[in-house]
Formats: sequence, structure tokens, C-alpha cells
Amino acid sequence: MTTRISSNSLYEANIAQLLRRQVDLIATQNQIASGRRVNTAADDPLAAGAATAIDRSLAELERFELNANVLGNRLNLQESNLTEAGELLQRVRELSIQAANAPLSASDRQTIAREIRQIREGLLGIANGTDAAGRYLFGGAQDDRPPFVDATTGVTYVGDQVQRRIEVAPALALADAEPGSEVWMRISTGDGRVAVAAAAANTGTGLLGTFGVLDAAAWAANGSVGYRVAFTSPTTYEIQDAGGAPLVPPQTGTYAPGDTLSFEGLQLRLNGEPATGDVFTIDPAGRQDIFGTLDALADSLEAPATTVTERVRQQNAIFVALANVSSAQDHFVDKRAAGGARLAGIDEASALREATTVTLKTTLSDLRDVNVAEAASRLAQQSTALDAAQLSFQRVASLSLFNYLR
Repeated sequence: MTTRISSNSLYEANIAQLLRRQVDLIATQNQIASGRRVNTAADDPLAAGAATAIDRSLAELERFELNANVLGNRLNLQESNLTEAGELLQRVRELSIQAANAPLSASDRQTIAREIRQIREGLLGIANGTDAAGRYLFGGAQDDRPPFVDATTGVTYVGDQVQRRIEVAPALALADAEPGSEVWMRISTGDGRVAVAAAAANTGTGLLGTFGVLDAAAWAANGSVGYRVAFTSPTTYEIQDAGGAPLVPPQTGTYAPGDTLSFEGLQLRLNGEPATGDVFTIDPAGRQDIFGTLDALADSLEAPATTVTERVRQQNAIFVALANVSSAQDHFVDKRAAGGARLAGIDEASALREATTVTLKTTLSDLRDVNVAEAASRLAQQSTALDAAQLSFQRVASLSLFNYLR
């Protein structure tokens, strides 16, 4: 049996071959023009799928970068605000020391009190500050309204306790700005561990001095509780529990102005001459908002101080306020340090993103980009082959049986 090859079949086979060569040539030309070896999934399904996954990863890294920029701006703004707040509190310290030590008139003290109240308003404005997007910086998750409300009873925080965590790199999320309650409202009093006060009913000239925990282990062994120093005469005292009951066994002592009294792991220095029945307390430090601290300080400066007793009461109030202001300054420094650590984390995340991006782009280039030298060589080869195929087809097409019959 013989197979007859018709002219039509010969033409179709050659045209199909030419078209395949043209398709290959055009594909190579497209690779060189686009710079990519894989332009469609059909070019290399496995490489196309891997490249798509890498594209998603790169897009996610870009989103992380945007998140980091927003978070960095907010943390830098928090740093700036707390720095300004610290400077305002330093001014309060200077004014308080001036009021406590200088022989000022009632008018002078009123002037100092007014400046302190203005500083309080400035701090409230900082606490209600917004970021570049108009969101309240210290409002927690409820950052669409002012987080602090001022009233006759004092400042109230109406934000929430949520501290967002923002993704800034793969598997790395950093905390946003602090909630306002933690920055402005929950500040330790005294020295952060204990706080002292003079009873409002004191009639002597006893003045508060340095205080603190002398033996932490001894204080903790007794429950880390508060005590009262009650004067049984101007030169003798007894230590009582917070409820006013004498300790068992009794702890008593003699006093001279400037003495430092030590008891139950605590110490308290007093100056001046207390009267019989005067009481001084030393308790575990509590929490107070900075606005309440400044209100109490201004109130004490505005109170009458015409008698010796009133003047001593005012000085003790200023001493307590100074300790609380100093604790607030330390508190703001701690918050700035925490924010600074997160800013450092943003820098580390940036380095991590850059390294990851370089790796992914290198891998993506290996998968998708064309080797220009190889493609150019292949294009020349394909072009030559196409020309040869076209010439061959032209010669075959010109053949005819009639040429042999002539």
C-alpha cells in the first residue's frame, strides 16, 4: 500500500511549520521587549505561580512599610508631646521651690498659682492632641473624640484602655501610642514606692523632709503597709498602724528637729517642732492624675497663709506636690523610653523588610526575568531558521510534474 502525498497536504504542513516558527520568534521578541521570560502563565506555569506568590509578599511588605510610617509618626509625636510635658513640669518644680523657699506675699503666691493653672491647661491640651490624620493620640481605640474632659470635679478620661498593635514586618507587631489613662491618669505619688503627708489638723511647725524605703525586705515582711508617726509630746512620738493603733510591741522614740525616724523598713525626716497630737503618715504610693496634682498645688498656694500654722500647712502641701511632680517627671521619662524602644523596633523592622525585599526580588527576577544575551542569541537563531523555512517552502511550492513533461 502506498501513501500519496497531495499538494494540499504538503502546503498545509509547511504553512503550519512556518506559523510555529513565527510564534516562537514573536514570543522571543516579546521576552526581549518586556524583559520577562514569563509573560503569561502558559509560558511557565510553575514559575508563574511562584512569581504570583512573591508579588503578594512584596505587596504585603509595602503595606508593612506604610504601617510603620504611620506608627513612627505617632510615636515621634508622643515623644515630642511628653518632652514638652516634662519641660512644663520642670517649670512647675521651679515655681514650687520658689513658693516654698522665698518670702512671698499672698499676691505673689496667687500669681504663681495662676501660672501653674495655665500650665495645667497646657498639659490638658497636649493630652488632647491629635496626630497628622486628626486622630486623638492618647484616646486608645476611641480616637475620634477628645479623650480628656475637664469639669469642676477634675479631669476625666473618657477614652479606652486599648493599645493597638501594628504589623510592621512579617511576624512583628509593635504597640501604638499609650492610652491616655496610662500616661496622664495613673501616675505614682510620692517617690513611686511610698508617699508622705502631714495631717490637716496639725498645729505645730513640723515640716516633712526626705522619706523612702530604708529596708525593702523588712517593709515587705510586715506587709508593705502604711504607718503613722503620732507625737505624744513635742519631743516624743510613737509609731501607729494606718488605723491609728499603736504597734505591738510599741515603737516609740525621742525627736529633735532634723531627725530621721526609722521604723519597719521605712524612714522619714522631719524638721521644725511638731505639737502634741500632730500626725505624719507614710503609706504605699497610690495613683493620681497629673491634673489633680497641679490642682492641689495651686489650691495650696491660693489658700490663706497668714499664721505660722497655715504657712507650715502650705509648705507641707507644696512638699507633697513637689514629690508627686517629680514622680510624674520620672513617669513621663519611662513612657518616652518605652516609645523610644518601639521606634528602635521600627528601624529594625525597616532593615528586616529591606533584606526580605531584596531576597524576594532576586528570586522573582530568577523566575520571571529573561536572560537578554540568551534570548538575543535565540532570536537570531529563530529568525535564521524562519528565513530558511520560508525559502525551502518557496522552492517546494514551485515544483510541478509538468516541469518534467516539458
